[in-house]
Amino acid sequence: MTAAISAKTQNLAAFSDYKNYFFVFDDGKIMQEEYMPVKSFQVGGNAIAYIDNSSSFKVYYKGETVPLEDWFMPKYVATDYLIVFALGQRLKVFDNGKTTLLANYAESYYAADSLVSFYDLLSQSFKVYYKGKIITLEDALDEPPVKNFKTGDNILAYVNHINEFKLFYRGAAFTQTTIDEPLPYEAGKNIVAYYDERYPGFRAFYKGSTYDLEGFPPKSMVAADDMVAYIALNGELKVFYDGKTTTIASFEPSFYKVEDSIIVFTEQNYFKAFYKGKIYTLENYTPSDFHIDFNTIAYLDQQGRLKAFYNGQVIVIANEKINQFRLYRNVITYKIFNTNYVYYKSKIY
Repeated sequence: MTAAISAKTQNLAAFSDYKNYFFVFDDGKIMQEEYMPVKSFQVGGNAIAYIDNSSSFKVYYKGETVPLEDWFMPKYVATDYLIVFALGQRLKVFDNGKTTLLANYAESYYAADSLVSFYDLLSQSFKVYYKGKIITLEDALDEPPVKNFKTGDNILAYVNHINEFKLFYRGAAFTQTTIDEPLPYEAGKNIVAYYDERYPGFRAFYKGSTYDLEGFPPKSMVAADDMVAYIALNGELKVFYDGKTTTIASFEPSFYKVEDSIIVFTEQNYFKAFYKGKIYTLENYTPSDFHIDFNTIAYLDQQGRLKAFYNGQVIVIANEKINQFRLYRNVITYKIFNTNYVYYKSKIY
């Protein structure tokens, strides 16, 4: 039995077959990219980065293979819009078909979907790459300009050397509060959740406005796309979503996980999901193997069948026992015996 997944989504995936040939899936087409085993790969939203058999670093982008580094194996990460890679401390970004040098000596960095934050050791400054530009946020002559920072998909939060808690959002940097002690905070897409010790209270900056969530700091919190999930002091699992705070579990769950636009959690042994303001019960057990990405949860049921939760429905992808599977946003790759399959927009390839 197979049901439909349909949405306008990013549509790339990659896999190696039983001969270790490397294949790319791009909007319904499967193409052999390499005839030798690749050493590693990552699938981004608009590009696939990989290190080939000769240790060259390449990117598949808009139907073409672009070599970025020959005979070197950088550390790299593929996000929704960027490929960020580092050779030692030399930091670069591949964005919209163009490679840009960010820093010759980047001591620390973090790549998100649409921005890269990093500390430039040579200029002793904290910078961000955003929409093709490198912007200096903080300078300090005798000490590091920032004490710590966290990057969400399109927002940056950090504490600078004079204890200002600052945000960078939509191309502008501003001070949110001033702190005396380290404050817990998390950054997602369009949102930063933090405990303000001077206010005091647990708060969320969301799309330009600041919201009061709780009078006490949470036990734990995770920020994602336009929401923050947290365990309140009384053990309730709550979510701030669309400008409102909602309790989604009255008792502290044995676990909860947040990725992109979905929260999954267990309540009284039921495997549940919060998605677009609603709570869905998926199974009466917690799957041992599941993945969340973009708008989809993919998992194996107790019989080893591959299922997916998408758009409010649980879908059976394959009735056969699955050897392995991967989820790339809303594209699912899986293997039955020695055969690879791709599930995308209600079709199996």
